[in-house]
Amino acid sequence: MHSISRSIRQLSVVHGRQLSTTRTLARDAIKNGLVVGMFASHKLFNSEQIPQAVQDKILQEAQAQGNKADAGSVQLVLSPDLTQHIAVVGLGNESTNMSEIVRTAVANGVKQLKAKKISNINIAPMPCAHASGEAAALASYSFTAFKTQKTEEQLPTISSTDAEEWNTGRVYAEAQNFARELMATPANFMTPTIFARRVQDELASLPNTKVNVYDEQWARDQRMGGLIAVSQGSDEPLRFVEIVYQGRPGPVSLAMVGKGITFDTGGYSLKLGKNMDLMKGDMGGGATVVAAMRAIAQLRLPINVVATVPLCENMVSGRATKVSDVYTSRAGLTVEVMNTDAEGRIVLADALHYTVEAHQPQSIVDVATLTGAMVVALGELYTGVFTPSPSLWQHIDRAGTATDEPVWRMPLHDRWDAMLKSSIADLSNIGCKGEAGACTAAAFLRQF
Repeated sequence: MHSISRSIRQLSVVHGRQLSTTRTLARDAIKNGLVVGMFASHKLFNSEQIPQAVQDKILQEAQAQGNKADAGSVQLVLSPDLTQHIAVVGLGNESTNMSEIVRTAVANGVKQLKAKKISNINIAPMPCAHASGEAAALASYSFTAFKTQKTEEQLPTISSTDAEEWNTGRVYAEAQNFARELMATPANFMTPTIFARRVQDELASLPNTKVNVYDEQWARDQRMGGLIAVSQGSDEPLRFVEIVYQGRPGPVSLAMVGKGITFDTGGYSLKLGKNMDLMKGDMGGGATVVAAMRAIAQLRLPINVVATVPLCENMVSGRATKVSDVYTSRAGLTVEVMNTDAEGRIVLADALHYTVEAHQPQSIVDVATLTGAMVVALGELYTGVFTPSPSLWQHIDRAGTATDEPVWRMPLHDRWDAMLKSSIADLSNIGCKGEAGACTAAAFLRQF
């Protein structure tokens, strides 16, 4: 009798293991995923598009596991028919502006499903379709170009029934991913020449878009003494990229100028070794405006926009510009270089002057990792903005609010111009008192 009971228990254990193994294999074989949003009230967003059996399973699991649907949280649920993994993402309390919550929640859901090696992910409608589309693409990004031991990770196919707004958000995010890739690539694989070639490859075939790439001789013909002064310490030749997008007849509405220092040692005003690896991203401003132009062209926006990016390295050599050297800018002003690590404003000044003269835009914006003084002032949360134009500031502020990218207006004052005086040239490239570093950088640029 005891022998029979023991045999039954052993048989039960074996069958339990077989059943558990079968379920595990079945779950591993699932290749479809779904992301749905749930508010703290346990109300599913747009529930009418979700089958009732799926809704019941989600709510049952949420109650069983005490899921409060906090903003950004994720709970994975297996569908009733065992055909898909469902990422139930928390949306918190309902509110009028949920874009950032949706962006975070959907991104977290996609990452969880990626970890399950899901190959097809559908995003259910969300309170902000644009943010959902952005999140789907941003969460899919990974930079593994230089990994020799690559995993067999395959990026999932992601779709949504939210359609147009969702797809627009995805274009935004894919442009951001392009900028991220440019900035993450090591400097020996992202020289000025390679950067320019990548821009041509990415944008030249887009509608209404023309990409021009100029060399050092062109820069000399254009009297770009600042760009040449910064570039001459490097063996890598400079490049100047110009992108012209014409979405309608008429004048240029907007011009963007991006700093394109593909590696910044600081020159003879040498940076400290700590964090110098981050200086491969000192062309972040250039990467940003190029990526923006890509999105503008892909969306076929009805505007005329120009972007220019002066590209070079800031290196140390026998040919490099030395502290106290003087050069003549494209605008004709002479500049005494009192700090070779304040090189961004030097190349931007020539690019700004050229862009205004050549294209006469109604507005012009320069984008740059210009000075660490801005990080000291605002940290990583806000982007500092200098502009003398109240109307342009209002446009930028509204854009920052709409995209959840907060901006802060910084002051411009004539007294900072006096801090740029040089005893031997028209200007110094840094302030003389060692204060207000970001403000004096802006004061320098507005001279051009």
